[in-house]
Amino acid sequence: QFIETCPAPACNLSGQDIEQFVEELDSYAKLFEPAFGRREQWQWSRLYLKGLLGPTQRKTVERMALELGQNVRDMQHFVGQSPWRKEAAVLIHQGLVAQTLGEVDGVMLIDESGVVKQGQDSVGVAAQYCGSVGKVANSQVGVHLGYVSRQGYTLVDSQLFLPAEWFDEAHKERRQACGVPEDLTYQTKPEIGLELLQAAVKRNEQLEEPLPFEWVAADALYGDSPAFRDGIAALGKWYFTEIKSTSQVWLHRPEVYVPAWKGRGRRPTRLRLCQPTDKAVTVQSLVAQIPAPAWTRATIKEGSKGPLVCDFAFLRVVESRAGLPGPELWLVIRRNVDNPAELKFYFSNASAEVPLTHLIRLSGMRWPVEIIFEEGKGEIGFDHYETRSWLGWQHHLLLVALAHHFLVRLRVKFKDKAPALTIYQVRLLLTSVLPKPVFDAA
Repeated sequence: QFIETCPAPACNLSGQDIEQFVEELDSYAKLFEPAFGRREQWQWSRLYLKGLLGPTQRKTVERMALELGQNVRDMQHFVGQSPWRKEAAVLIHQGLVAQTLGEVDGVMLIDESGVVKQGQDSVGVAAQYCGSVGKVANSQVGVHLGYVSRQGYTLVDSQLFLPAEWFDEAHKERRQACGVPEDLTYQTKPEIGLELLQAAVKRNEQLEEPLPFEWVAADALYGDSPAFRDGIAALGKWYFTEIKSTSQVWLHRPEVYVPAWKGRGRRPTRLRLCQPTDKAVTVQSLVAQIPAPAWTRATIKEGSKGPLVCDFAFLRVVESRAGLPGPELWLVIRRNVDNPAELKFYFSNASAEVPLTHLIRLSGMRWPVEIIFEEGKGEIGFDHYETRSWLGWQHHLLLVALAHHFLVRLRVKFKDKAPALTIYQVRLLLTSVLPKPVFDAA
């Protein structure tokens, strides 16, 4: 029975090992009891976790409740309306992720994920770009904070993005119907991402075993925001963010000056370039200037489509901000060996002495966050929720993060016996031993 559901090579798990999965789940759920105001709420959280991890393919509340032999409306109330404290559970979760995956040079990942929705009643729904379908669609978009180390990867925290239109007067009734906090104001996705990071840093101050990280990685949506990158630097962390090919830099720091006051009007305060012709150039234009020996070849990931081999160039540059010199940064250029026209550009505030192998490693961090979303959607109902409320979205995504981390925790614990075990296989093994509900025939 167990071997059939565990086709991974070198899988030496015994039936006793797999039976232990159920005890592990009960012990794991017990760790979150302090986060809930009432024991009944904690019991529902335990059931919801079992539903997300169970055999039901579509993880809606109705299907999970029926699979578990529970009342549908009670479970709907727990996830969508019950006022349990999300932040208390996230604090415990972050501490557990530190135990499972924590490494000094760990990486925090910021990315968004969209879910297509029907109708206009769900919180935050609007016609907006949805990455899961690659176009503008009626959808909800969440900003997510993930963590990756050599031990694995998982979600840490999430926040729903509300488009600007949701804050106008025409949406007032919809905000109230969805329970959007009255003091909530519009935030861009980079602002939400930075806030998630800042919250994680504050949580670390409360934890006996903080979640260690040295880096923050994000795509160009976030990397093109100087305020986002400056916020990371203010936390004492290094960022490695993708940027647009049109981003401008200097290869040397240009001289600037403040024009002399002529005795009339306001005194000049705005800096100007000493040499107006000393213009910044686009990062794209630098590619042709890099000699062949300056490129370094490396394999950055081994995926389902085979290895991704790229050439890298590393330049110390001065970022152009509004036409004036900004911080000195690393510019990393990545070129796909199989498709040289495929170029990616990155900024990093890492020190000038950082080993270049670290920057190469960071360029592959888009892959783990994509896998987190794939596993979440494919295995544990990341996008299967039907709740329409602000609170319901927050609760569901937190419980999905807890469920995903539990599977990662099992994989790490048993990696010596089953080093090639996937999240999919861990969940299959778990469902094979989860107790089935007993229904009252009366």
